[in-house]
Amino acid sequence: MVKLPEIASLWIGGQLSWLEQLCLKSFADAGHHTTLYSYEEIKNLPEGVHSADAAEIFLGDPMHRHVRTGSPAIHADLWRLNMLKKTDKIWVDADVYCYRPFNYTRKSVFGWEKEGLVCNAVLGLPKTSRALNAMLKFFEDEYAIGPWLKPWQQKELQDEKDAGRPVHMTAQNWGFTGPAAVTHFLQESGEIKYAEPQAAFYPVSFKDRNKMFQSRFDIENDWLTEDTRGVHFWARRMKPRLQEKEDNRPRRGSFMHKVMVKHDIDPDAALIPAKKVTHIAQVTDPAFQAEVAIESLKGEASVEKLSRDYLVETGLIKKWRTQLIEGAPSLFQEG
Repeated sequence: MVKLPEIASLWIGGQLSWLEQLCLKSFADAGHHTTLYSYEEIKNLPEGVHSADAAEIFLGDPMHRHVRTGSPAIHADLWRLNMLKKTDKIWVDADVYCYRPFNYTRKSVFGWEKEGLVCNAVLGLPKTSRALNAMLKFFEDEYAIGPWLKPWQQKELQDEKDAGRPVHMTAQNWGFTGPAAVTHFLQESGEIKYAEPQAAFYPVSFKDRNKMFQSRFDIENDWLTEDTRGVHFWARRMKPRLQEKEDNRPRRGSFMHKVMVKHDIDPDAALIPAKKVTHIAQVTDPAFQAEVAIESLKGEASVEKLSRDYLVETGLIKKWRTQLIEGAPSLFQEG
């Protein structure tokens, strides 16, 4: 009988919701030794899941948070690389559900999210991995410019650097330390050959994520295959929808409801909290919106650079620009 690999994840930011409890418990129930690392005590760990000090892997000070969003995702990206170097565990995001045991015999465990992109929500690499060691070395420079970026993006960042204004990793556009970087280094080292098919961990795409909590979709028969080991729930977008519009739980008879019942998870005991939306920039100020829109229309800087400079989402910049072009500045409203 194959000994199942150990599973690990990281949690930053208070207690768990029922969705994280469900996912973590699913690995423990499948027979995996499952550890959740954190920088502070988590009092509502599900049964069978072990706790550990995240600082033993990678210090929490400084906490690498994305400048515009405040998200600790960058810190989690760096943390998981250090965890892979120091342990033999497989990393999983806390929103990955274990559909079948991860009974892999090799240490390289990851899969395609879609064509051309490996997601790092599931990531296992041996300590000797060329890709792993290259990533750790690359991110030692917190102002590094990603070779996987488009040429014009690299030039824009290099121009900033040459002007004495290097862009820190926490100020770069969303996902700088995530899947695109992982894919690049796996391709460069040749380890990309170990990538599992999309069905292994991402059988339901980001676009189709909400179908997993709707009862009219037969996820198991129509999406999952014999290759499926995990299911990514895409919590960053799914949790707000569940909390705001679905009474904080999946619909009865849906795939998520079935697995929630299977693992004896009570949503009322760990409700998904309301999403806190904070803006550093004055996004509700029409004058600010107009200023950003005008800068965008000048064409002297990309939307990505304006996003970094003004600390506002690229989608809002495009929206304000369109409104200005249409000659309707009075339509400027909170985004």
